[in-house]
Amino acid sequence: MEQKTTGKVKLSDGIINQNMVLMSGLFAGPVIGAATNLKNSLVIAMAFTLITVISVGLCRLLPKKIAFAVRIGLYALIASLVYIPVTLLTELIFGADMVSSISLYLAIIVTNPFIMTKTESRFFLRPVHMMFKDLAGFAIGFDLSCILVGAIRDILSDNMLWNTIIPLPFQMSAMENVYGGFILVGVLAGLFRFVYRRYLGRKTRLDTEREDFSRKITY
Repeated sequence: MEQKTTGKVKLSDGIINQNMVLMSGLFAGPVIGAATNLKNSLVIAMAFTLITVISVGLCRLLPKKIAFAVRIGLYALIASLVYIPVTLLTELIFGADMVSSISLYLAIIVTNPFIMTKTESRFFLRPVHMMFKDLAGFAIGFDLSCILVGAIRDILSDNMLWNTIIPLPFQMSAMENVYGGFILVGVLAGLFRFVYRRYLGRKTRLDTEREDFSRKITY
């Protein structure tokens, strides 16, 4: 019988603690391959959020009596069906040419870990309202990471951000390539983890000091 998790949901879990791009790297592929500029990153972020949230919500409705292997196949099928209207919507907003240039990476979103694995291991173990809050944290974490990478690559490769010129004394055309994205994501992930660990260390020290101070007052 499925056990429900009723613990408190923190948005920071998906945004920071378990960020799927900068912390675990479990779904960095579309960011590395397609987020070569700010516009592309917005397309990826929008498609990822809509496909993931809608698909997980629909997959939740499937009967738990269905065999696990069959359910996973149905999750992929549902996400594939959701992918079609989401792609049409992104084409309407951003233009068909832009969307088609990164269509391969949009298709990868259909089998992302949020739909294929975390549904069973995390999201479906929570009540519906808590599931969507938890899912929102992970989606926001992915979107922010994607947009950050796209903006930096836009600036470094073309000295522009959207249509705004950013005057820099150099250009790094390699940022438009996959290996440039791989290096950038690796550097950002290292910095992200370093800052996060420093924060945790400082928080631990402060908590310890507060506990020691409280004991002194008590005694």
